[in-house]
Amino acid sequence: MAEKLDDAAAKILMLMSHRGFIWGPSPEIYNPVKGSYEFGPLGKLMKTNLENYMRKKFRKYQFWEVQCPLIGSDMIWKASGHAERFYDFIIQCTNPKCQRVHRVDTLLESLGYNLTSFSADDFQKIIKEDKILCPDCQGELGSVTTQNLMVTSQLGFPASEFILRPETATTTYLLFPRLIQFFRTKMPIFVFQMGYAFRNEISPRKMLLRTREFEQCEGQIFITPEQEMNFELFNQAAQEKLPLWSAKQQIAGDENIKYYSLQEALDQKILQKPAYAWLLFFAYDIVKGLDIPLENIRLRQHKDDEKAHYAHDAWDLEINSKIYGWTEVCGIHDRGDYDLGRHFKYSKKKQLKVPSQNKGEKIIPHILEIAFGLGRLFFFCLEQAFTFEEERNVLDLPIQITPIPFAVFPLMKKPEELSKIAMEIYKQLIDNDLGAIYDETGSIGKRYRRTEEVGVRYAFTIDHQTLDDDTLTIRNIEDMSQKRIHQSDIIPIASKLLRGTITYEEIEDLSQKD
Repeated sequence: MAEKLDDAAAKILMLMSHRGFIWGPSPEIYNPVKGSYEFGPLGKLMKTNLENYMRKKFRKYQFWEVQCPLIGSDMIWKASGHAERFYDFIIQCTNPKCQRVHRVDTLLESLGYNLTSFSADDFQKIIKEDKILCPDCQGELGSVTTQNLMVTSQLGFPASEFILRPETATTTYLLFPRLIQFFRTKMPIFVFQMGYAFRNEISPRKMLLRTREFEQCEGQIFITPEQEMNFELFNQAAQEKLPLWSAKQQIAGDENIKYYSLQEALDQKILQKPAYAWLLFFAYDIVKGLDIPLENIRLRQHKDDEKAHYAHDAWDLEINSKIYGWTEVCGIHDRGDYDLGRHFKYSKKKQLKVPSQNKGEKIIPHILEIAFGLGRLFFFCLEQAFTFEEERNVLDLPIQITPIPFAVFPLMKKPEELSKIAMEIYKQLIDNDLGAIYDETGSIGKRYRRTEEVGVRYAFTIDHQTLDDDTLTIRNIEDMSQKRIHQSDIIPIASKLLRGTITYEEIEDLSQKD
């Protein structure tokens, strides 16, 4: 079903493609695969910067990064519970000329059904009693069945079946015996993993929001029940306020998002555990640092009929998309001892238990999880940052994730000294790991417009005055203002701007000096 987009949404998606952020569906020169997209030159730069931003945030709180295999035996996914529960309900059109397969929940939601009040057993009854037809050809629909979401492959000689991981989290859990040894049995243990996962989606849709291969960044805290209630990091963030939409509010029809401090949320029993409360703050802090407007961010609690069978508590961090409305970008889950308990049952490995506070007793550690979809976060950062003014399109991304933070321009191609100096400055920026682009094509005005559209924050322009006194201009994307600085100050200023230790307003303007 084609998505209806307004003019602004269509323009945003056009610019994402036209300017080399996202291309596809891929491969465009053959029959494209639904839900498969490429990151173009600017998209790849931005995605790398976003990944590095995430790494810095996790490392700030002493999470250690690991990397695990993409493929694994079916035993892993039997133990995790995916083999018995990881599927979608599907239905196929009976028209021989169509035979389109639809995801049942997607189909019903598109027709306005609120599925939170229905169980999967009700799907067939709804479709039959309400005489729902195939949206593509108006043909009759068949019977509701299930589709395994895991992607399988075969490896070896003779070939045996392996599964491409449907998430990064489970592969992290398998490391616990090694992690407990690495951290010298000290708990809690903080680790995260960033990488690809694969799902056999029936109806990939909404660009990067639902695809068959996608990148995740998932953090895990292995922790004992006692540590969950006495969590040091909570004390540092207890007064931080979060926009919480509790399950109780949702059931009551109260759509007003209320701000609570972590301590208030605990005192009012909205949240139960300090460690888990801190994890909600951590997710919010990551997204808030990407300059997403605060009114477009909320934390929504899962109602009982939404929660996974193992979840003690579950919240989604959602962003109000300009195109797709409120959409989950991060899940924060209190998984209890379910995961390591399952793997202990299947593997019989004693190393999956740790000593409890009761002497001589060993317990299965609990897991608190924060799970980001990097593709979704990438898409929303782009979408929220596009602004359209009368004469220019501006991609106003934060400097730490913008694909190219700096541009270097000679005002004109002649005299040749302007281009020579500009190229030397460009090389200095690159040598100092300061992302930059060099451009001397077209008028200076057109160059400013081109770079504003791809998120360049600051442009250094070498003009005729540079030849006289070694000064040049720095131009700010936000208000198009310019200041004059000395050539020797470019690297220190650019470095400080990129690290956030100086603002544009704090840069001294030499043109204002006597």
